[in-house]
Amino acid sequence: MKKHLLILILLLLFSRLSFSQGIKFIVLTSNGDISLIRNSLVTTVKAGGKIIDNDKLKVGKYSYIDLVYKDGRTLEITSAGTYSTSKLIKMAGSKKNTSTVKFSKFVLAEFVKSVDDLSNMKVAGAVERLIEASIDYCTPPNTNILDPIITFIWFADKNNSYTFRLTDISGNVLYSSEITDTSITLNLQQLNLSRDNNYKWFVKDNKRVDAITDTCRFYWLPQTTADSIKKSVGKLLVDFNEYDHSIKQTLLASFYSKNKLYIDMLQAYERAMVLAPENETYKKLYLEALNNLGLERMAKIFRSRQNDSKN
Repeated sequence: MKKHLLILILLLLFSRLSFSQGIKFIVLTSNGDISLIRNSLVTTVKAGGKIIDNDKLKVGKYSYIDLVYKDGRTLEITSAGTYSTSKLIKMAGSKKNTSTVKFSKFVLAEFVKSVDDLSNMKVAGAVERLIEASIDYCTPPNTNILDPIITFIWFADKNNSYTFRLTDISGNVLYSSEITDTSITLNLQQLNLSRDNNYKWFVKDNKRVDAITDTCRFYWLPQTTADSIKKSVGKLLVDFNEYDHSIKQTLLASFYSKNKLYIDMLQAYERAMVLAPENETYKKLYLEALNNLGLERMAKIFRSRQNDSKN
C-alpha cells in the first residue's frame, strides 16, 4: 500500500512539474535526423526535450523518436515527415489507454528525469574512500541485490594472487577464499546467509599488504520485496511490449536505479547499448552511472573506447 501511495504521489508531481506551461509531450529517446521547429527556430531534439503547443517535429528518413504524452500514453514515430503538435496529440489519442498506463508513466517520469538532470545526477551507490585503494573494483560497491547468486569482479593487480573476504556488517568473516582469478561467484543460499541483511566484502593482494580494494557493501533484499520488484519488471515489459528492445532496457535501468539495484542497472544499460550502438544518450547515462557509483576506472576505459571508435 505504501509503495502504491508513493507512486501515486510521484505521478502527481510529474504531471504538475514536467507537463506544466503547455507542455504536451516529452521526448523519451530518438535517433537519426530529427529536429524541432518552434517560432521558426530549428533546434536539435534530445531525450528529455519538451514539445509544446504550435511546435512542429521534423523526422527524417531512417529516423525514429519516442514520445510520452501528458496522460501517460507513449507514441513512437518511425515514418519521415513533419508533425504538428495537434497531429501528435491526435495520434496519441488513437492509442488505447490501458489500465497500466499509470505505471508506464511513472517509469517514464523516472527515465526522463535521469536524462533531464544528467549533469547533476547522483547515484547513491558509491563508497566514501578513507584511503587510496590500489585494487579497483568493477562491481558496484554499494548495491541491493534480488537473487542469491552474485558475482564480484575487480581489476587485476600485478601479482594475480588474491584473498576475497565476505563479512557481516560487524566484520565477522562469513566466507574467505584465496584465488588467482579477478572474479568470484557466490551463492548466498549455499553459504546459509539470510535475506534482509547487509554484507561487506573486499579483495586484497596476497603479496602486497597495501594492495586492497575499498570495503564494499550489498543488501540482500527480503523475499517479498524481491518478488514485488520482479512483478513490476514483468509489468513494465508488458506495457512496452511493442517498443524497441533498447528502449525497454533503458527503462529497466531507470527502474533498477530507483530500487538501488545497481548491478542490474548497469547490465540493462549495457544491453541497450548493444541493441542500439548509435544511441549517444544511452552511452551518456551509462558513463554517468559509472562515475556516480565510484567506478572511475571503468568509466575511464569506457570513455577511452568511445573516443577511439570515433577516430
